Amino acid sequence: MKPGDFLFSRRMRQNHALEHATVTILSRMVPDLRVSARATTDGFLMFGSDVDLALLRRAAEEALQRLQAGEAELAIHPNCGTNLAVGISLVTIGTMLGFASSRTRTRVTSTVLSSVAGLLAARPLGELVQKYVTTLPDLRGVRLTEIRRRKIFGFQVIEVRTAQE
Repeated sequence: MKPGDFLFSRRMRQNHALEHATVTILSRMVPDLRVSARATTDGFLMFGSDVDLALLRRAAEEALQRLQAGEAELAIHPNCGTNLAVGISLVTIGTMLGFASSRTRTRVTSTVLSSVAGLLAARPLGELVQKYVTTLPDLRGVRLTEIRRRKIFGFQVIEVRTAQE
């Protein structure tokens, strides 16, 4: 069992990896792309700019093939919310540790230094968390089943669905 399997299902982690790879490839096809996406156990949802569904399908199929061929680095994305969550956690811990000091001058200095250290460490640690906890680039047996546009709570959303063979 992998470390991430304790927190997230295998399917969720696989779809998160596919989401990242798809957004990376789609961003190369559409340089001014502005989207966000969220993995689900059935695939992923994409929010944002009006994406051409045929282009998205090409990007998703390429992403799936490349991940299945072993390009695991496509599963890691620099703008993933995991990086933000890790950064916020590190800054919070740093601030709490800084406030633990009994002297005011030391408290302020410790708080600032530990918070800055947390910010600097956020991206590299966030990418490690992505690699070992929140994504799984092993997509053997995964296939795309459907890509469709729909409304959820009045917002246009693109749903990319996957299945396990």
